[in-house]
Formats: sequence, structure tokens, C-alpha cells
Amino acid sequence: MPHPVSSISHPVRPFFSGHEQTLPGHACGPGIWPHYLIHFVLSGKGTFSSAGRAWRLGPGSAFLIIPGVVSSYSSDTDAPWEYCWVGFDGKDAETILDSCGLSENSPIFCAADEKSSASMGSCLLSLNDALQNDAANLWLHLSLLYRFFSMLSSCPGSLSRDPDSCLETALDYIRHNYAYDITIEDVARRAGVDRTWLYRLFRRQLNTSPQQYLIRYRLQMAKQLLSSSSLRISEIANSCGFADNASFCRHFRAQFSITPSQFRRSPGTVPVE
Repeated sequence: MPHPVSSISHPVRPFFSGHEQTLPGHACGPGIWPHYLIHFVLSGKGTFSSAGRAWRLGPGSAFLIIPGVVSSYSSDTDAPWEYCWVGFDGKDAETILDSCGLSENSPIFCAADEKSSASMGSCLLSLNDALQNDAANLWLHLSLLYRFFSMLSSCPGSLSRDPDSCLETALDYIRHNYAYDITIEDVARRAGVDRTWLYRLFRRQLNTSPQQYLIRYRLQMAKQLLSSSSLRISEIANSCGFADNASFCRHFRAQFSITPSQFRRSPGTVPVE
């Protein structure tokens, strides 16, 4: 029997939303909120304050209120803002927001252009409509919320360029995709940086290039299969992302000074890491 959707644990879940054309000088706070809140400005202007800092914001801007952090926001007296908002929480909410470039230290987002701004505003308005008029359809609510997050993360400059975060994203992508025909451009794209920046990061943090790391990782996985399975050499090559058997054997010998067949006969010759 299927489980009801409400009984499933979700990484993030929206609780409520709204849409308002504020009056001049309308203000909320200062205070703290028990959940995350994102406001997206559709028109007009206003001021958002959090943790002792303040920002003047206009159309296409969004601000994040973080649980337990003293925040306030107020509408401009001459051009009061219109905004939509969504409140949400979940065990992975902080991680998801961080991947979108939003955190306590960076609670502001600005859309790249009018087209992006219109799309993001439309998405949150659709989410608000779904929460109000189709309250039981949690899958619809989640799909719209994740769509909004995807818009945040895909805009230029929205991804954090924190070196540790970028490196972990790149390594995680390699670990889960080494068996496929991936390129370093694919790895850089997933990490949200260009290839040159990724190369410098790997050289600085790991003393190797992304390409060398990818090849070595594939070879380590191949060694494990040589030691623990009866797969053919060609099958292992295909399973570890090598274009063909010759390429696999060439890289293996260059790295370990032994052929895959020789290693299989004497696996203790080269330690399996």
C-alpha cells in the first residue's frame, strides 16, 4: 500500500506563502522567525536588515530570513514594494540554500536580468497559488520550490566560489560519474566554475590536475574490480570510464608499472587503496 506523501521525510518543505502590495513605510520586525523565509521583490523598493547589516533592494531582488537571526524589513515611503514570499524548513534547507549562494553572511540575491526576474517571480506566484488552492498537493509545492532553487543556482554569480565547497562538489561528481564519458568541462560546470579556475584549485589543494585525478580515480576503481571480480579486462575498462581496452592498459601500466593482467595474477604487487 502506498505511503501518504505527508508521511515521507523531505529534505525541504514549504509551509506557507503570500503575495502583497505593501503600503508606504510598512515594516516587519525586528524579530526572529522559526523557519526560513525568502521574499522576492516584484516592484517598488524597500530595506532589509539582518544581523546588524542593511540593504536597499528593488525589483528582481530577494532576501533570506534565517531562523533565529534578528531581521527586519520595511517598504519605501515613496515607492513601496510588492513582493511574494515563501516560508520553508527541512533537514537539508541550509545546505540547499548554501548551494544557491544564500547564507547568513550572504542573504541577498539579485536576478541577472529582467527575464530571469520575471521567471522567478512567476514561479513563486505559482507556488503561492498552489499552496492556497491546492493545499494537499505536496508534490506540486515541492516541484515549484525546487524550480525556484534551480533558478537561484543557475544565475551567474549565485554559486559560492568557496574553494572547499567547489572542490568537494567536483570530487563528488567524479566519484559518482567516473564510469561515464565525462570531461573536465563537465566537472567544472557541476562545480559552478570554469575549467581554468578548477585546474588551479586542484593544483593548489591536491597537487594534481583534474584530468590526472580523474584517471587515477578510474584506475583505483579498476584495481578493486581486478582484485574482487572475474570480469574481463575489457569489461573492467568499460566499467571504469576508459574509451577502450588499449587506453585502459596504457594508463594502468604508466601508473603502476604493471599490466592489468599481471596485477590480477599477483594483486599484492600493487596495494589496492
